[in-house]
Amino acid sequence: MDDLQRCTGGDAVADAALPVYGPDGTCLTDYGPDPVVEAGGAPRTGEQRQVEAIAGCPPGPVLDAWLRGLDLTVLSPMILLEVVAARSRMQAHQHAGALEAIAELASRAEMSPDWSPLAGAPPVQSSVAGDELSARLGWSRGAASKTVHRALVLDGMLTATGEALAAGHVDAAKAEVLASGLADLPWQAAHAVEDAVLPDADQCSVAEFRQRVEREIRLVDPDGAAGRHQRARCTRRVTHPRSRPHGMAAMWVVMAAEDATRVDGVLDHAARAAQAVGDGRTLDQLRADGLRDLVVGDVPPGDGPAVEVRLDPPAPALVPDPREPRRDLETTVRRRPVKLGRTEARPTATLVPVDASDLAACAPAAAESAAHALATSTPAAPGPTAPGPAALERAAAEPTAAEPASAGPAAEPAVAGPAAPEPSAHRRRAAEPVAPATETPDPAVALAPAAPHDPNPSRGRCGCARPGAEVRVTVSAATLLDVDDAPADLEGYGPIDAVRARALAAGGVWRRILTDPATDRVLDVGRQRYRPPAALAEHVRTRDGTCTFPGCTVPARRADLDHTLEYHPRPGAPPDEPLGRTDADNLGPLCHRHHRLKTDGGFRLRQIEPGLFEWITPAGHRYLVRPGTRQTHDATADPYDRPPPF
Repeated sequence: MDDLQRCTGGDAVADAALPVYGPDGTCLTDYGPDPVVEAGGAPRTGEQRQVEAIAGCPPGPVLDAWLRGLDLTVLSPMILLEVVAARSRMQAHQHAGALEAIAELASRAEMSPDWSPLAGAPPVQSSVAGDELSARLGWSRGAASKTVHRALVLDGMLTATGEALAAGHVDAAKAEVLASGLADLPWQAAHAVEDAVLPDADQCSVAEFRQRVEREIRLVDPDGAAGRHQRARCTRRVTHPRSRPHGMAAMWVVMAAEDATRVDGVLDHAARAAQAVGDGRTLDQLRADGLRDLVVGDVPPGDGPAVEVRLDPPAPALVPDPREPRRDLETTVRRRPVKLGRTEARPTATLVPVDASDLAACAPAAAESAAHALATSTPAAPGPTAPGPAALERAAAEPTAAEPASAGPAAEPAVAGPAAPEPSAHRRRAAEPVAPATETPDPAVALAPAAPHDPNPSRGRCGCARPGAEVRVTVSAATLLDVDDAPADLEGYGPIDAVRARALAAGGVWRRILTDPATDRVLDVGRQRYRPPAALAEHVRTRDGTCTFPGCTVPARRADLDHTLEYHPRPGAPPDEPLGRTDADNLGPLCHRHHRLKTDGGFRLRQIEPGLFEWITPAGHRYLVRPGTRQTHDATADPYDRPPPF
């Protein structure tokens, strides 16, 4: 262990000996006289001397070998915490090495193909290094692209930050704060910010570090603040749902700080007002439910008293679906000016109890609607016993749709109308029959009336009212009829349990899909037409579910249908190059980005069999993907004649 007790580095702190521990956790290293005491300072304990030695050892082979040789079970809490800190420095050191390799990869010519310009757009060059990383490591494309950007910035303008990361002085999160915040600054300003914040960057949290960086940016480049904010406003967005455990999902909202503060105020005030009158949900639950009500206005049964967030004056909106009968409160959010340095709109809440007669009228309507949907959609025989094979065959062969019922939201077609009336009027309409329109869109999609267009697009207004939304669930007939409990698939999210799938199907419209294939579906139109007919497009999208690129989860509904073997001759291709057909084994969904990769980015795609895709990247890696089952296999080292492992 003698060769592991000395850290290399040259400075006085790094020359401290790493402690060696016996089987009982006793430190066997003799540190000798304490230089702090000799300089007139207070004496220190042996553990403090050990902490100093561990904290002063830079990341590298010596520290790595010392960490690997430790018996963690005999160490004290103080030393264990310092071991975690040493591991964190090693992670930063390893991350810096990975970024160095990523920067080198991104600099290679294969990673920068010449993209053919889109219609009306100039030619561009875009790196595909992030796509290579996302396929190989299973990262999202956004995370991979950010990592490539960070690697290039630290390898170029922010070399001091890269060196601090390699030394373990900052971690990956703080390096990202600098890379994202300083990349657009002039190099003189960026270096000035680095010099100001790096020396004691290890002594603050990531949130504090971000605030310090923002403050220094404003100090060194005050004239560019307005332009940077305007460019940042262009990145405002709401992400699509991202899977969370146990049937939950998360969405992120990026908007201007003042807008986010106002949204937060509306949700918080409404939640606290609901709690003030006895609602038993937590503030977090009320804020989440309030946001859902504000956007979609759909309160499912079983959530207890509902809180509806309404703005005064109300924005133009659809007549929403009738509410469930368990609702007994409404929260109306109004604005009134409050002096906060300058006049600002601050939300206030007023609670209005719902008329009990409205609830009584709504309850039987909702029950009748649910019963009607189940009766018209489920061909199972009455009784508690499971349906037999004949019932399953009828369910697979006879697609049914819930006809418009006399009441309830489950079967009511979308109705476009003026601004939403008061909630009591909504409930009175719940029990009235609705005549179907002569020409309507998909029953699950509601169209909003046109709202006045905001002439100032920089304000971030969305010129539309609340639309409906289609929720698609793919479920087998056996699961739907309670023969088994196989999970279903919620489009845009992933697997959900059988109980929730049956509940969603009870109020929806049934469509025949691939879990029960039908014989009359059109699967091949040859070379008679380029665009696939609706039945073929639905078949391919349902078969694959998502974009076919490795790890991509963009739903097939939002993706392009791509001819794996090109339907039209490629520019410059030999005249005898074979052309593809418009059929199921030559079609696959590709999101816009990965469609461009296949067309112009140097990625090659082959459909080995219907629904099984082979991708070969510019770096030479080979992936086999079956998106319908979310299976991907890295076949780079496999012989080409080896069958896929799924």
